[in-house]
Amino acid sequence: MILPVLRGTSKITAGLTGLLLVYGIAYAMEGMTTRLPMSRFHEIVIATLWMLPWTLLFCSGFEDLGSLTRQAWVLWVGMTLVLGLLYCYEFNTTSTVLTKAAMPLLATVAGLLPDAIPRIRFIFTVCCLADGIAGIVVLGFALSTFFSPSHSFATKGVAVVIFVFGTASLATGVLSVAPLRPARLR
Repeated sequence: MILPVLRGTSKITAGLTGLLLVYGIAYAMEGMTTRLPMSRFHEIVIATLWMLPWTLLFCSGFEDLGSLTRQAWVLWVGMTLVLGLLYCYEFNTTSTVLTKAAMPLLATVAGLLPDAIPRIRFIFTVCCLADGIAGIVVLGFALSTFFSPSHSFATKGVAVVIFVFGTASLATGVLSVAPLRPARLR
């Protein structure tokens, strides 16, 4: 019972901090004076693929919590939350109106596909393992920056988000493989 709670919480935390970091990068790039020209379709596809891992983590985390409580509404609350966050963050970008309207919906629906189609549920596990590997990399760079006398983080808030993301991602990767190990023989 405690494993699904830990796994769901770590997935939601990694998804939320990942969204914060990704949108922090997007907001930092908004100040660029040159923007590469691209078609609306290309912009929607790139933005949706950029957000898909975080929506997969969110939906997977809420699916774990929903399976624990045996209530379908828990997954729908998570889907609504991630959809609202994406619309809120996307509202403040310079993306086209079509991308602002379509990308959050497309990324959320794509994040729910493994729940809707049980045969592709392994995508949740693959995403969690990839997130665990990203957590190792991020923690490695963050710790080397933290202990380096010549480098520092932009702000303490950014440092906290980076460390929370790395820790939650590492926990997500470890907890996603915990149910895959065979049961001990008696």
